[in-house]
Amino acid sequence: MRLSTLFWGVLLIAIGGLFLFNNLGMLNVNWDTIWRLWPMILVFWGLSILIGKQRTPWYVVVLMIFLLLFMIAAAATSSWFHNDFEFVSGDGFQQKFEEPFAPNTEKATFRLQSGAGRFYIRDTTSQLIKAETEVNFGKYTLTREQSDHSAFVTLDFRGRNRGWNFGNGRNHVDVRLNPHPSWTINIQVGAASGNFDLSPFKVEELRIDAGASSMKVRLGDRADDTRVIVKTGASSTSIEVPESVGCEVRLQTALSGKRIRGFEKMSGSRYQTSNFESASKKIYIDVSAGVSEVRVDRY
Repeated sequence: MRLSTLFWGVLLIAIGGLFLFNNLGMLNVNWDTIWRLWPMILVFWGLSILIGKQRTPWYVVVLMIFLLLFMIAAAATSSWFHNDFEFVSGDGFQQKFEEPFAPNTEKATFRLQSGAGRFYIRDTTSQLIKAETEVNFGKYTLTREQSDHSAFVTLDFRGRNRGWNFGNGRNHVDVRLNPHPSWTINIQVGAASGNFDLSPFKVEELRIDAGASSMKVRLGDRADDTRVIVKTGASSTSIEVPESVGCEVRLQTALSGKRIRGFEKMSGSRYQTSNFESASKKIYIDVSAGVSEVRVDRY
């Protein structure tokens, strides 16, 4: 039997077992930690190329089984789960940004572009936006474009190669927004932990594009219609919506554990709250992910 065939077969069995145990409540797997083991794929891919069609040596099989058992053991270890991504570092470079609020601003767009890190949107401000960042391998820039009734703000990260020590970089961002305009929020990050409490804001559209990630989003009921589009790799995504709002959820996931509470299943990948048709305010959620855990709850 070829190594590649054996490896992929055992890997699929292991991942399927994790999903099964998670859905049965025997394990509480948070997929934002499994991504740490992705280099295993490259290791065995390389071995399968070197060995080719030769008979797989016994010690390679033992190594493969050991690493797969390690993945399962890691998934069963509670200390691996429910922890935000943490990037340990020495002294960080802190920046503070602030843009004043123009009273005639009715619509605003906030775009965050960054790499791996921890990102927060929480609390309000009388300014249009306030942001505090801490990094030790680059810096952020904040730009703004203003028209008569709208504003467009981008918080953009520019890292540098010098001094970069992979795995030991700090990248923390804490953002506050003004609650008066209608917001479009676009988050483009890498391997990330995000915690976004958007309940005080009138959010018309939220887009999250991330790699391996742990995302927590809390939405409010201030906008008539809110559209949420989440695209991630290996991820854990948790979204909270208010009970007063009608909500529809559509999922496109390759391998996922999902907990959609307070919703009726309309089809294989579509869920709706019982008040969706009658509600005056609606939230539409589309989630596309690879290996993932998706939770949607009402509060």
